[in-house]
Amino acid sequence: MNSNSLRGFVKRGLYFVLFMVLSSFATIFGFKVTFVVEAPTYTPFDDEIYIAGTFNNWNPGDPKYRLVRSGHTYTITLELNGLIEYKFTRGSWETVEKGQRGQEIPNRVLNVDRDMVVNITVNHWRDFVEKQQAGLRKTYTGNIKLIKDFYSPELENKRDIIIYLPPDYETSNERYPVLYMHDGQNIFDASTSFSGVEWGADETAEDLIKKGLIRPIIIVGIYNTGAERMNEYSPWVDNNYGGGKGDSYAKFIVNTLKPYIDKHFRTLPDRENTAIMGSSMGGLISLYIGFEYNDVFSKIGAMSPSVWFANRRLIEYVKNTEVKDFTAIYVDMGTAEGSNPEARLNDARELYKILLNKENVDVMYLEDRGAPHSESAWARRLPEALLYFFGK
Repeated sequence: MNSNSLRGFVKRGLYFVLFMVLSSFATIFGFKVTFVVEAPTYTPFDDEIYIAGTFNNWNPGDPKYRLVRSGHTYTITLELNGLIEYKFTRGSWETVEKGQRGQEIPNRVLNVDRDMVVNITVNHWRDFVEKQQAGLRKTYTGNIKLIKDFYSPELENKRDIIIYLPPDYETSNERYPVLYMHDGQNIFDASTSFSGVEWGADETAEDLIKKGLIRPIIIVGIYNTGAERMNEYSPWVDNNYGGGKGDSYAKFIVNTLKPYIDKHFRTLPDRENTAIMGSSMGGLISLYIGFEYNDVFSKIGAMSPSVWFANRRLIEYVKNTEVKDFTAIYVDMGTAEGSNPEARLNDARELYKILLNKENVDVMYLEDRGAPHSESAWARRLPEALLYFFGK
C-alpha cells in the first residue's frame, strides 16, 4: 500500500470512528424534539398539560413532562430517540385528549431520528366530551332540516348535511339564494360543535332577515368527516398534515350535493345566488372551490384562512388563477391567532393585496383585534360576511 492509499485509508477510518461516536451520543442522549401543541380554546387557563408515553412509563401527570403555556399554545422540548408512542393529558387519564368528534384516538406515533419540531392539535379532552354529551341540548333556531349519511360517490364516504331555511319558507313560494358552509356540525348547534361553541349561523341569519337587513337565504352546512377533514379541505398535500382530496371534495359539492339541494329545496340555483364559506382550512378550500368553479359560485367567504398550509400554495394559486366572472370575496383574520399571530396576519394581508389587484373581484377584508382562532370569533364576524353577500 503506497503512502497516498494509506492516508486515504486512515482518513476513512477516522470518519467512520467519528460517525460511530456521534451515533453513540445520539443513542445515549437522544435528539431534541420540540412539541408545539394547540389546545382547545375551552381549556381552563389554570390547567396544566402533560405529555405521556413510552418514554416516561405512560405517567399522565409527570411534572418532568409538563408543557409551558403561551395563550392556547403549549410547548416542551425533550431528548428522545427511536420509535415512541405518546398522548397529551391535563394530568390524568380522565382528562386525556380525544378526537375531533369526541372519539377515542390511537396513540400518537413518532420515529425520532433527528432534531425536529412537531406541531400538534388537540381537538378535545375526555372530561369535556363526557360532560358535553351528558348536558348539552340542541341549540337550533328556526327551520332546520338534517339529512343523515348523505353519500358522496366522489369521496366514497358519507356525512350529515344540515340545512337552515328562512322564516317564510313554509308559507311562501319564493326561491332563495344558498350559502354552502363547511364544518357543518359547528355552525348551528353547540351540542355537535367540536369545541362546544357554535357559530350561531341560524340565529344570525334569522335576526338579519327579520330586521330586513339581508335577503332571506338558505344555509347548507356540510359536516366534515373528522379524520379526513384535512385531506378533503386542501387540493395540495402538506408533508405534516395531509391534504390532496380537495378536488374530489369540490366535485362532491358541485356535482352531487348542489344538484340535490336545488332539486329538493326552492333555491335560486344560478351563480349570482350561490355562495360558499368556511373558516381555517374551510377558508382555504372555499377560495379554491370558488376559483375552480367560478361559473357556479359568485361569493366566497374565507374566515381566518389557512394560507400557511402546504408551503403557502394558496398564495400562488390565487395569484395565477383567472377570475372570469364578477366575484365578491370576504376575507378576515384575528390578530391573536395560533402560535405565530404575526405570520398568520401577514399571510392574510398578502392574500388581500393579491385579491385587490385581480380583475372581476370585489374584496372585503377585516382584521379583528385580539381575536383568536375560534368558533366564537367567527360567530362574532359572521354578520359582516352575510351583510356583504346578501345585504339589501
